[in-house]
Amino acid sequence: MALPNKSTHGKLSATQSLGLVAGIISLPYASHNSKRTLKRIITDSAMRHVFSTLSPAQICAAAGTDLVMYEQWTKNNKQLKTIDELGDDAKLLWIGPKRLDRVVLFFHGGAFLLPCADFMVSFWRHVQLELEKQNIEVGFAVLSYSLAPYAVFPTRLKQARLALDFLFAAGVKPQNLQLVGDSAGGNLILQVLSQVMHPLASVPEIRLPGPLRGAFLISPWVSLSATSKSHTENDGRDIFTRRTLAAWGAEILKDTPPSDNAYVEAVRAPEDWFAGVERLVDRVLISSGGVELLRDDIVAFGEAFKKHHKETELVVQKDGLHEDMYFDFVLGEKKLSSLTPLTVEWLAAGFSAEPSA
Repeated sequence: MALPNKSTHGKLSATQSLGLVAGIISLPYASHNSKRTLKRIITDSAMRHVFSTLSPAQICAAAGTDLVMYEQWTKNNKQLKTIDELGDDAKLLWIGPKRLDRVVLFFHGGAFLLPCADFMVSFWRHVQLELEKQNIEVGFAVLSYSLAPYAVFPTRLKQARLALDFLFAAGVKPQNLQLVGDSAGGNLILQVLSQVMHPLASVPEIRLPGPLRGAFLISPWVSLSATSKSHTENDGRDIFTRRTLAAWGAEILKDTPPSDNAYVEAVRAPEDWFAGVERLVDRVLISSGGVELLRDDIVAFGEAFKKHHKETELVVQKDGLHEDMYFDFVLGEKKLSSLTPLTVEWLAAGFSAEPSA
């Protein structure tokens, strides 16, 4: 899920500060942290503390909007600022050069409550540069969508449709388009696939000219209820607590009609909900952290999804947290998560291989 940007400066009370320090002291001795640097451990703990003590509104007030983050990131990294207005408050924010021959469309996480974080953009810029080393030039576009509680389901689904329509109209071929989404962004990818197969009358039709080349769901938020065993088992290890995740999920579910829950809680969708999904996307990668709260729900969903899509790979990162690879880019870690080269290799294979007929 999206986190406060690196530039966020909040003030903690003395009690909060003592709690944070006390928690950090014991963390280096935890088995799941054995291969992490101290600064990475401190960063993870600080993120969990922020999420436990600040409301989404307070985090947004400190972090700013997608646009504020993007303008600062492009300035700091000496990159061109390229923005496409999609209408209905949606935008595409391009990372690096705008390219249309091959495109990765990124749906960011944040429980639909928080904006995109700058280190997420830094991660995808790193992936973009690694692909360029293999002579694979790719345009990376971030969908800036409306946040809850001001926008409710199916607002983001409508905005994702606008992004796809824009790219197809601009000449992007579906076999040269890969979707990536973390947490709520992975949820949004599943909403898109669900809408194509089970159209909601309240959402304009999503037309795919052909199968998309790929979809990568990073720690997808497939259950908003926070009731699985891993939510208890990994409480205190992940970047947020079970209580936080349950509160965020309740915020989204309260404005979602019960009849539409399959669109936002994929793990609870009917058994045959994703039957036929192979016709919509050639290949799918689903990742989870081994010690993240969502692990059991992601694995259950992944195994069920694989029954409908034979070209689906489910990866559980040993000792990984929620969206683990991102946090190496918060403070510029030199040793990167195993998911980072996997992401590069998977996207490269998609753009290099022959698409389905």
